[in-house]
Amino acid sequence: MNTTGFAASAPVPASVPAAAPALPRADRVRAFVRLGRPKFLVQSMMVVGLGVSMSVHDGHAFRPGWFVLTLAFAWCTHLMTHYCNEYFDLDADRANAAPTGWTGGSRVLVSGLLRPMVSLSAAFVLLFVSLGLITVMPTTGTRVMAAAIAALSWFYTAPPLRLNYHALGEVACALVLYGLGPLLACALQSGSVTGADVVYAGVVCALQFLRMSVMNLADIEGDRRTGKHTLAVALDGPGLVRLYIGGQFAVGAGMLVLAGTGVVPAAGAIAVLATAPVAAWVSRRLLTGALRRPEKANAVTFLASMHMPITACAITLSLLGSALNTDRGVPGGWLAVYGVTLTAFLVWLTGAVRSNVLRRPA
Repeated sequence: MNTTGFAASAPVPASVPAAAPALPRADRVRAFVRLGRPKFLVQSMMVVGLGVSMSVHDGHAFRPGWFVLTLAFAWCTHLMTHYCNEYFDLDADRANAAPTGWTGGSRVLVSGLLRPMVSLSAAFVLLFVSLGLITVMPTTGTRVMAAAIAALSWFYTAPPLRLNYHALGEVACALVLYGLGPLLACALQSGSVTGADVVYAGVVCALQFLRMSVMNLADIEGDRRTGKHTLAVALDGPGLVRLYIGGQFAVGAGMLVLAGTGVVPAAGAIAVLATAPVAAWVSRRLLTGALRRPEKANAVTFLASMHMPITACAITLSLLGSALNTDRGVPGGWLAVYGVTLTAFLVWLTGAVRSNVLRRPA
């Protein structure tokens, strides 16, 4: 792949400095890490946990090697997407006058702390690592799923597709992270997926689609000014809010129907409905125009983002609880690994809630 020729199709704005300031090495490293927005990796971590738990619930053994490979692939593609987006979204990020801690990019390139090419170079390195991981996956089906994840992640903002510039980014992001993500993790563990597995992935995929709509709504003014045609721009603010609220009701009602018809256990539906207060909180703030108020917008985008890993966690616990009540139980290795994963997530989430929701604005 010709890096120079590819990058030329999306020129960096003239207002961006050609060279970053001469920062000390430690500051450059910190800026590079911040550029990748690693705090979002908790989402892919919980996605992989959901996929492995689906496999364990289906009666398969826990395979630690494939778990490690899946998590490595998930984190590589997730970080790749962030570095890629930082480069190709630079115009839109510069036009965003009111970013939050969860939307509008890392602000590292906007501030001129690093050269834009640093971000693109990191994205290419991570892309090649991801492709290498795909080659060692065991079946054609898993390789195809992983390749689709990598392709949709890259072309989320990169030309020529630039999916998030043509009202397709919300769908692409949902499919990559919460649709194909848990199914890939499950398939790498067991070699197959069940209809119930697809339903669980579909639920969190639908919620991710709604979440991405909210995130793009927070960036709507800058996106409009730079011709970035997200779904939020296409529907405008009120239409997007109606979509979010209606979608939440549709997911909840759908789970009740699926549980009532025996497609999924009642515990699975209860797990999804238990997270509804988070969506209700976000919906209420959207109706009162909180995204137009900087002191409120950060909390809204944060909780909209956290709804998906919380839901993934709730479904996972319901699956593991169900499996523990059977003769086969749950492999001790996976209980230990997921226990550590869940503890790390809850510790991080507690601190993040304090910082983003409970802290009073200055």
